[in-house]
Formats: sequence, structure tokens, C-alpha cells
Amino acid sequence: MTSACGKKSDLRAPELAAPKPINNLSARPAPDGVTLTWNRPTEYIDGNEIKDLASFVIFRKEIAPNCLDCPVPYRQLRIVNVEDREKFVKQKQYRYDDQEVRANAVYRYRVSAQLFDGSLSAPSNEVEITR
Repeated sequence: MTSACGKKSDLRAPELAAPKPINNLSARPAPDGVTLTWNRPTEYIDGNEIKDLASFVIFRKEIAPNCLDCPVPYRQLRIVNVEDREKFVKQKQYRYDDQEVRANAVYRYRVSAQLFDGSLSAPSNEVEITR
């Protein structure tokens, strides 16, 4: 009988096993709110292919029109699940329609990719839109 050490792959530092940040988040006005779009990350920070992408976490903050530089924290708005993990062809672009917005309000958004273990990528680029 032989025994094994249980090693399944090379060890990686946790910060290298995070997805690369999304860098192309965009926002545009829609008839009933704000439409966000972004591309799916395909690699971890260390360059390996992502195999355990679970969802995207959308963060939003509302900025007072008379104080655009006032510090306001981001709040989690929604989680968008990845539904094509078992498919050969993966969805390349994602979209979310935020319908919970007020007229003449200023919003800023960021998105992070989330893995099955709950870890998040660094935030995406920030986008600002006036509804």
C-alpha cells in the first residue's frame, strides 16, 4: 500500500488566486434606470485561467449633487450569478439594469468578481452617471 501527500497542485499565495480586476465597466442611461456593462475576467492575477468564477458583486453609491467630493461609502447593490460555468462557450459580457434610481441623482458604480470561496477581486474602474 502506498500513501499520498494529498497535494493537488502547486501552492499559490491567496492574493495571486484572485481574479484580475474588471477594467471596462461602463454605465449609460436607460429609459427605466441605468445600464451597466462589463467583460468577464478570464484570468487570475497570476495569469492562470479562472475556473471557479461564481458571481459579480455590484456596488453603488449616491452622491449629493451639491457635494460631489463628499466621502460616501459604497454599498452592495446586487449579486449577478455566473450561470454558464459548465458550458464550453462562456458569456463574455455581462449587463445589469439598475432600476432603483432617482431622477437627477448622481451615482457611482464599481463591480468585483467573486469566486466560489467568497473572495473578491479588486474593484473595477469607477463609473459615474447622472440619472
